[in-house]
Amino acid sequence: MVKLYTTESCPYCKELKEMYDKEGIKYEEVDINLDENEEEYDEVAKVGQSDSVPLVRVNNQILAAEISFKSINEAFELTKRFLKA
Repeated sequence: MVKLYTTESCPYCKELKEMYDKEGIKYEEVDINLDENEEEYDEVAKVGQSDSVPLVRVNNQILAAEISFKSINEAFELTKRFLKA
């Protein structure tokens, strides 16, 4: 299960979504700017120690920009690795 926390204006989020789509990785997108997603995002951001997007939850792993990955390609590869685990 992949959850991708995004904003509509985030170019990195768009790039990662395109990579997931091309690879056939199914994900649930969570727009953090919607009020109904605020509490969920706050909890995940706290655990991930990051308040930036994209923020990715793969099963029980949280991948945060500048902490877990330095590039969108790295986030993509980590996602695939954790999906196989």
